[in-house]
Amino acid sequence: MLEQLKKLLRLANISDKGAILLGENFAIDGPAQRLVRVVTHIHADHIIGLENSIRYSAFILATPLTHDLLKAMGYRIPPSKELRLEVGSKIKIGNEMLVFHKANHIPGSVQVEVEADEYCVGYTSDFKLPGTYIMRDLDVLVIDATYGYEEWNRPWQEEIEELLVDIVIDGLVRGPVHIFGYHGKLQEVMILLRERGLDVPFIAPKRVYDMARVLIGYGYNLDPVLLENTREANEVMKDNWYVFFEHTSRSTRVKCHNCTRILLTGWEFKEPFRKVDRNTWIVSFSDHADFRQLVEYVKEAHPKLLIVDRFRGGNAASYFAEYVRRKLGIPALALPTT
Repeated sequence: MLEQLKKLLRLANISDKGAILLGENFAIDGPAQRLVRVVTHIHADHIIGLENSIRYSAFILATPLTHDLLKAMGYRIPPSKELRLEVGSKIKIGNEMLVFHKANHIPGSVQVEVEADEYCVGYTSDFKLPGTYIMRDLDVLVIDATYGYEEWNRPWQEEIEELLVDIVIDGLVRGPVHIFGYHGKLQEVMILLRERGLDVPFIAPKRVYDMARVLIGYGYNLDPVLLENTREANEVMKDNWYVFFEHTSRSTRVKCHNCTRILLTGWEFKEPFRKVDRNTWIVSFSDHADFRQLVEYVKEAHPKLLIVDRFRGGNAASYFAEYVRRKLGIPALALPTT
């Protein structure tokens, strides 16, 4: 059993710098001396060390949308190193075949599967259910378990989108709405509001605006999206009927009178939303699987070995690995160990 474990860990592992190491050629979402650096999506903890990877990796592999979002965020990848791969498509590097699978997370997100003659390994990256492809028959599955504790469940997760839309609509009756969240999540909410038929103008600071323009270029119906402090945006703001999208880091600095403030968080488990003061709501809006969804994925996938990402999940990853061993009977460990 020990020799089998050592063999599997040569196929998939996690470095102390957060790189998911699959097969022989791929370092995913972290820096490592591998031929190809893969970026599954644009969240900060998945683009760690990307500047270094751009310098020393031969190729940077991501979906076309993720590549263009990275450019909007200020990353400059030389054209000779840029590999673009659509969801469901495959690319062969050496003797290994890599395929991107759908992940329900943020625009551009993917899961990664690497296959060779003697092995097949995969990495979920961040995801939520439903809407995520479940990789099966793997020798090793590496899973993100941000919410790996048993009590970290959101039973309202499937209803929270409608609840958020209702809060935005109620806020617009009284005046403008300011929504605070991380990059990726903000764009996800933009898409959601448009899909629910809200034609209210969107206003955003430059980076959020630039990322929205990328999505529009990929066919997402987000307009009108206006850049803050432009003449057009200032004219719209006089009418007090707009939604302003801002990064979470600005939530304590930006003050607005007679407006509704919505703070998006994945760390609220007691209730789907709560009112902080007369104008401010905290909404439990997460693009990560909660505990029960993690268990559902692992049950369906049933790999020979499960590796839980402890670099990003911390002690929750260790708890989830122990739960999988005890309750599901699947060999599991949390890495890196330190």
